[in-house]
Amino acid sequence: MARGLSTKGRFAVAYLLLGAAIGAGIGTFIVLLQREGPQPAPPWSSWKPGSTTLSTRMLEIARHVGKAYKLPSGDPLVAVRLGGSQGGADFAGVAVVKKDNVRALEHQYGEDETAVFILCGQTKTCAIPEGEPSVARGAVLRREALELALYTLEYVHAIDNVLIFFPPGPGEKTLKSTLLFNRDDLSSSLSHPLRRTLPQKQPPLSGQIAQREKETVDELTVHTRYKYLGVAQNVIVIQPPA
Repeated sequence: MARGLSTKGRFAVAYLLLGAAIGAGIGTFIVLLQREGPQPAPPWSSWKPGSTTLSTRMLEIARHVGKAYKLPSGDPLVAVRLGGSQGGADFAGVAVVKKDNVRALEHQYGEDETAVFILCGQTKTCAIPEGEPSVARGAVLRREALELALYTLEYVHAIDNVLIFFPPGPGEKTLKSTLLFNRDDLSSSLSHPLRRTLPQKQPPLSGQIAQREKETVDELTVHTRYKYLGVAQNVIVIQPPA
């Protein structure tokens, strides 16, 4: 029968095992060090405003979005103008009155937390002079309004509400329709890159918006439509449609 290891031999084996364990641990540590750390999240958009002031940032956003949307002729679909206090006018916020009672206030948004844009065609009334109003063109205009709101809420953190005036529709001589976006309602779209919400990098012409994208635009704008009633004591008054 083979003789057992001596005490000295047993210590030698123990040291060898300990050395192997330490070596394996060091190797694992080195591998972990060599692994890349967590990858940074992708940017929300490939473009962002460069200014640090609120009004100038909003002007940059208006220009960036506005110049991308075209009519079939190649002319701009609309000019994107700043309204509210950013447009140089006295502005005391937005009041939403009840659907069935214009004298009953439903909600009011303060001037410091609310941005106002006007989508204005190249006429005195802001109507779009080229082509005829259509459901297809309305979908592209709502896409533009949604993109404006998303850029504003992403890059102008003081703003929580974005009110956007639409060009006059058939038979209208003045601005009558608006869309009102709130940060909470768009929180999901703000939590991931813009192109997941609006995949078409080049804004589509009327009738050329992809069906899936149109469904997204419809979903995010269906509850944002309001009638513009006028201005009372520098407050823009709007009402849900009947």
